[in-house]
Amino acid sequence: MPQETPGSSEARYQPVHLTAMALRSAGHFYDLHASAARVLLQTQARAAAAFGLPDWSPLFDTADERARRVFATGAEQWLNTAQRANEAVSELQRQMGRVLETQTTQAAESWQRGIEELGSRANEGLGQLCETVRKTAEDAQRGAQAFGEPLRDTTSSPPAGQDMRPLGEPQRRPKPANA
Repeated sequence: MPQETPGSSEARYQPVHLTAMALRSAGHFYDLHASAARVLLQTQARAAAAFGLPDWSPLFDTADERARRVFATGAEQWLNTAQRANEAVSELQRQMGRVLETQTTQAAESWQRGIEELGSRANEGLGQLCETVRKTAEDAQRGAQAFGEPLRDTTSSPPAGQDMRPLGEPQRRPKPANA
């Protein structure tokens, strides 16, 4: 037994198919009642003919056949039109899906290019900033050396005896050893 996916046309009932079934059922119902009425009227016409009136029973055969044919032809034309409209709507949905997929892909690629460009510009800006900071540090070091003061390395420990307390903190005096 083959598995049917929820998206397949066999697995779901489309409104056109339900309408077609309802219309055909109505046609059969109409035929049943029309045939019953035709038989009743023919019986009455033949009974009247037995009493000497003209036989009108063939009139009911032709009128019934024409009405049945008109109804069946109209119903089939309507069903064919509805089926074509349903197919056209399905095709339109497929085409719209393809257009949306293409536009989504193009938008994603555009965003990706924009992000890549933004990243490269950010890298360029950071590179320029690093270069500017390096040049400024070199200029400061040259300036300090020009005045005869060597630039102290801030990552090393302070020279012996130099106080490294924060600004504004009072200086503590060591306690005398003999007190």
